Amino acid sequence: MKRLATILLLLLMLTQAFSKALIVLDYEANKDFITKFLCINRQKPQLQCNGKCYLKKKLKKADQAENSPASKEQKQKQQDLTLYYQPLAASISLSLPLEARPLASPLEGTPAGAQITVFQPPKFTV
Repeated sequence: MKRLATILLLLLMLTQAFSKALIVLDYEANKDFITKFLCINRQKPQLQCNGKCYLKKKLKKADQAENSPASKEQKQKQQDLTLYYQPLAASISLSLPLEARPLASPLEGTPAGAQITVFQPPKFTV
């Protein structure tokens, strides 16, 4: 199940990344149909457009969708996300009266009563 989801997400990302190439491939695969039915200049065969106007229109539409203000706004929101961190312990220790304060604050290093020893891994005998 995970593998299927991974492959599906990968295909979706690749589709988005190569959307313009997929539009051109679709044009090449359906060139005859586009020339006969979808071409803007199909009434003017002397222009020899062969559906290139339709391709240009689709590529421009894809470019506009990619560079639309909504997508720029979403990108801006992603860049503007800033996380602020304020140590809670420091603000609490400053607001407590002197006799209620802990012996050592988190900003000073080691807490009161902690033993400072060097870790030594256990020794195995064979």
